[in-house]
Amino acid sequence: MVLNPNGEYRPCCMFKYPLEGEYKDIKDAFYSEEMDRMRSDMEKGIEIEGCEKCRLDESHGSKNLLYEKNPQSYRQQFDGWYPDPPLGMRYLEISTSNRCNFKCVTCNDRFSNQFGPTIDNELPDPSLYENLDRLKLLGGEPFLDKRNIEIMKAVPRHNIELWLVTNGSIWPNEETRKLLNQFKKLIMSVSIDGYGELAEYVREGTKWSRIERNMNRFRYEFDAKPHFVFHSINAPFFEETTQQFDFPVKDWSTDYLLGPKWLDIQYLPVDIKQYIIERNPLMENALSKYCMEDKFRGDLFERLMSNLTGYPPILDDYVELLYGRVA
Repeated sequence: MVLNPNGEYRPCCMFKYPLEGEYKDIKDAFYSEEMDRMRSDMEKGIEIEGCEKCRLDESHGSKNLLYEKNPQSYRQQFDGWYPDPPLGMRYLEISTSNRCNFKCVTCNDRFSNQFGPTIDNELPDPSLYENLDRLKLLGGEPFLDKRNIEIMKAVPRHNIELWLVTNGSIWPNEETRKLLNQFKKLIMSVSIDGYGELAEYVREGTKWSRIERNMNRFRYEFDAKPHFVFHSINAPFFEETTQQFDFPVKDWSTDYLLGPKWLDIQYLPVDIKQYIIERNPLMENALSKYCMEDKFRGDLFERLMSNLTGYPPILDDYVELLYGRVA
């Protein structure tokens, strides 16, 4: 079960739609008739509307997840964890709020209060944690909301694998670090969608020198892994970004942005996609499977170009290529 920053419930973080019903808390949503119908359909092999992301990931086989050596979709990953449907809630993904110190070009008010009002969710009743074996803490930025510390204190840490996604801007205090190290297993992902002035452009609020410093600290103490999401502005620069750190490319996880659509590389002109692939030779196979089909959308391309203002010099050649495509 997933609780999003805006209070929406979803069966999975990749699921396209929130649950339709109104529920008083996570437990109410998890045991709802709506979820029971979905589980029943899944067990019958019925294709569920809303599961498009996993079907897409499986079709191109290029999603790299931190937990597995081989690329898998979330669906395949959950099948591996829970081959027989478990009784009760075993995996919980929760955003306590949309509190964030970044205003990323890919984001919105659902995940960052830099775009709008702050949204705080009610914390679950501690009894909900009793049977968990996996917990994922998201934001906003999870190290900005002290209630994540309350959750970490309340759960049976020695029985739980904790997943945590951070923007890398905040080094947690000693108390928090001690709690993190008490979990059965910790999988930490640091979002890095570019380097230097590019990072500061696509993830407004970034101070690159701080990210560099903290990434190395997170890696040393928690074996944290960097995560890069390809979109229409940063896509040519993935391999350049990996070269800013002294750990191997295989340690990076990657994904492809599906929304907003004007930043989805699937809708770029084919020649621009080819340029992106040429700039990332190690990702040639994965990128080709994902984006080389001709899905060009002129309206989305126009919106991309209208939003490319005030960009840093690192983007000059790429933007000139894009403008040449417009002409």
